[in-house]
Amino acid sequence: MKMDVVISGVGGQGNIFASLVISQYAMNKKLNVLGAETIGAAQRGGAVVSHIRIAEGEIYSPLISRGQADLLISMEYVEMLRHIRLLNPQGAYLLNAMKIPTVLNNMGLDEYPEQEEILKAARQYCPNGYVIEASATAKKLGNIQMTNVVMLGALVRIMPFFDYDEFKWLINANSPERFKEANIKGFEEGFKLIN
Repeated sequence: MKMDVVISGVGGQGNIFASLVISQYAMNKKLNVLGAETIGAAQRGGAVVSHIRIAEGEIYSPLISRGQADLLISMEYVEMLRHIRLLNPQGAYLLNAMKIPTVLNNMGLDEYPEQEEILKAARQYCPNGYVIEASATAKKLGNIQMTNVVMLGALVRIMPFFDYDEFKWLINANSPERFKEANIKGFEEGFKLIN
């Protein structure tokens, strides 16, 4: 068993929490896990990317090379575009349908590309993808900061490796007391977003 996962987004979207839950799940399965995060400008809404490498055997580097990721979870359109080349074209992506214009500064773009153009480029590179309204769902539930747990619910739906009940337990166990109920609700709603 081997799985390489990249999570991309911007500061405040919950990348670190999502990578923690995925990593703990794999460790509970007695698998080896290595991870790395870049969080330099996260406090200012800058880019955040997490690499999670899961395997039964040895893992020699926490970083995922170009074309090696089995899964790209992206919290934002342009951040997906920025990291799409890390994805194996036979892998899959899970994209939150949200645009955050501040990411343009990180990519040297003057204006935000059309979402359909981004999706077209992503589909040409990797035809296996899912686009969900995670932030919109989180906002309807009362807190856009639940975007990450909505994404995790969808992740469990598309990846047979992840068990629904075990993942739900981990989200509850890692959530601050005041967010436990809301995070579980977000996870459940995210699971329903994928048919």
